[in-house]
Amino acid sequence: ANSVCERMHQAIGNTLRALSVMNPPRASNTAKELVDTAIADAVFATRCTYSSALQTTPGGLAFGRDMILNLPLETDLQLLQKRRQKLIDQQLIKANAKRFSYDYQVGEEVLKLVYKPDKLEPRAIGPYTIERVHANGTITIQLSPGVIECISLRRFKPYHC
Repeated sequence: ANSVCERMHQAIGNTLRALSVMNPPRASNTAKELVDTAIADAVFATRCTYSSALQTTPGGLAFGRDMILNLPLETDLQLLQKRRQKLIDQQLIKANAKRFSYDYQVGEEVLKLVYKPDKLEPRAIGPYTIERVHANGTITIQLSPGVIECISLRRFKPYHC
């Protein structure tokens, strides 16, 4: 739902930019009309954009009519739910295929993954020694003598010499 809002805000911004370049507002009334036009255009675009997950438009689903042509639409909500669940399952299988299972042990060495590394920056730093393995999916590593840090397992990979 958040992505829909962000996309709508982007559409409003793009419309405002285009309209203000073509016809710059001279008074507050024309500026308000410009904003109203941009919001109306964004709402219409959001309702009329075909969704591959829904296999229809959101406006057609909500109002039971096509948003451009004045035609009635029938939607099978159970079929729609089955399609969406199938899509979610496929995405989960794809995401899980990228994961690997590994049991970390105290005393092993690990590499700490770098968050959003630059193009030539290393993808992982270390190795660090595991001090403790926690049941909540985190491990405690020794960064330097006397300095330890507890971090999620997703931010590590095993270090193999």
